[in-house]
Amino acid sequence: MVVDKKTLSETIQTQRRDCLCKLTKFVGAAGVTAAVWPLISALGPDDKTVAENEPVDVSLAGVTAGQTVKRIWQGKLILIRHRTTEEIAAARQSDLRLLADPQADSERVAAAHPQWLVVQGYCPHAGCVPNANPNGQGWVCPCHGSEFDTSGRVTRGPATANLAIPDFSVSADGLSLRIGTKDA
Repeated sequence: MVVDKKTLSETIQTQRRDCLCKLTKFVGAAGVTAAVWPLISALGPDDKTVAENEPVDVSLAGVTAGQTVKRIWQGKLILIRHRTTEEIAAARQSDLRLLADPQADSERVAAAHPQWLVVQGYCPHAGCVPNANPNGQGWVCPCHGSEFDTSGRVTRGPATANLAIPDFSVSADGLSLRIGTKDA
């Protein structure tokens, strides 16, 4: 069988052209991917944002009764109060009918560890950060005078809601808690 040189040359040229087209498409796709990848990754959350949404573990080992620890979670101030037995008793004995936002103390703390009160440190009225009440019982908003008891419930002032409670869980031994997860 005699092969025509012209046909053979055209076949080789066609194969080269096909190979170059495929190679050009591959390199072009890789180039587009390399150019678009930074844009796509820039649209997603950064590491700091992802970390802010993760639960935060807090050691309670050195926190004495009557002390408040402050932590930041998801950009929010969280107050963790180690309540004294007197504070717990006062919170449980409050007349719910006198509160602007009635809520039992047992609904605001972990059942197994009522000594730990965990609340967001912002007044629901205007977002101010409440200070410790001078009489040692709860908090008071420095801007508008709202007062909150030892359970974080509003007792007086323009605020009409209690201090918010973030999701949290206390370890079985009561020596640490995790903010950002709910007790099962």
